Amino acid sequence: MKLNEQGVLIIEEQDIHNLYFYLVHDGTAFKDSFRFEMGLQGIELHPGSVSAIDHPLAMPEDYGYPEEDLPLILEAIHSVIREDDPGFGVW
Repeated sequence: MKLNEQGVLIIEEQDIHNLYFYLVHDGTAFKDSFRFEMGLQGIELHPGSVSAIDHPLAMPEDYGYPEEDLPLILEAIHSVIREDDPGFGVW
């Protein structure tokens, strides 16, 4: 994952895998694991820092995770971003 200069938070397949891994192996909710991953990767959000999110459109195929879990993961990501950047998604 990375936050580019235009404020686009880029979520990669490996990030999705990591969030799912924490759920399966540690029982950590997607929202909590996303916060943890942001900390591990040194990403700090503040108001106005995120203009958009770029994420995989499907679950990573190599891991065999249920496709129906992707919306849950994306909602957790959006929730954390809205908490840290209250202006995100407000039109």
